[in-house]
Amino acid sequence: MRWWAALLAAGALAACATPHAPVVTPPASVAPAPAAAVPSGVSLTNPGFESTVPGRRNNDPEGWYSHQHAGEVSYKFALDTMGPHGGARSLRIDNVGREPYGAIAQSVNATPFRGKTARLSGWLRTRDSANAALTLVVLANGVPLANNFMADAPVKGTTAWTRYTIALPVAPNAEFIEVGAMMQGKGTLWLDDVELEIGGK
Repeated sequence: MRWWAALLAAGALAACATPHAPVVTPPASVAPAPAAAVPSGVSLTNPGFESTVPGRRNNDPEGWYSHQHAGEVSYKFALDTMGPHGGARSLRIDNVGREPYGAIAQSVNATPFRGKTARLSGWLRTRDSANAALTLVVLANGVPLANNFMADAPVKGTTAWTRYTIALPVAPNAEFIEVGAMMQGKGTLWLDDVELEIGGK
């Protein structure tokens, strides 16, 4: 993913603008929004990481693709059955080397959602995290038009399962929306029960 490397070189992964700040929902206080305010859901493949079918690369979960900055293997991605948020499995990212970031993602067609707002929610748990986040990117022609990597409020240290929500406008010329999660530096990140919703402007 060359555009991730370009963003990192420009300092965007560490300090990119976040048009919509992340919303944090502690595990004990999850409350549904009123019915009239609920955006329409977008179907994701394997959002809870329950499938054991291999992805496009054997080490990736079905529907998802993993990548890191460059160089030697510095992040490992695996399904984990120990203490998932929901179901039987979650996705775990472990930092094992010196490269600055590793991420898991999947893309959906953005064309039907142009001019609206994409809202990504997911449950994260961390151990000794230097910097972990949900990631939401809007792209056209393989180039990011906007991104939200929780730069204003990354997840650090050791944390219990917590639901985070971030949002981003979908540009009029957007082609894809990429959703996922990212580790920067040391630590371990777990991801589970990912949701993508589309609302009004």
